[in-house]
Amino acid sequence: MSFVSVASFDDLNHLDPVQGGILVLKHSPRCSISLTVHHRVQLWLETRPTVRIGLVNVLTDRDFSQGLAREWGVEHESPQILFRAADGRVHHASHFGITENWLDALN
Repeated sequence: MSFVSVASFDDLNHLDPVQGGILVLKHSPRCSISLTVHHRVQLWLETRPTVRIGLVNVLTDRDFSQGLAREWGVEHESPQILFRAADGRVHHASHFGITENWLDALN
């Protein structure tokens, strides 16, 4: 299990596909909701030792975080999880909509 810090579109190219796409969590270390969601995703990852999720710090990498939302055609939110499938479709959830069930549904 792991989070991989990403701060640029080039960094995304170095992520391994997760369930046929790229999975990215946008996170603010100052926000209690974001910390709760980060912990929730971390618990999900503990049972999936080969999965790596991109982690964007929305405070230190604000421009990239907002650019990612624009490029992938979603409204910027934090915390927010984005899944870009191999065919280019983007699925996303934010705040307490980020659940184990949502992550499992990506199969």
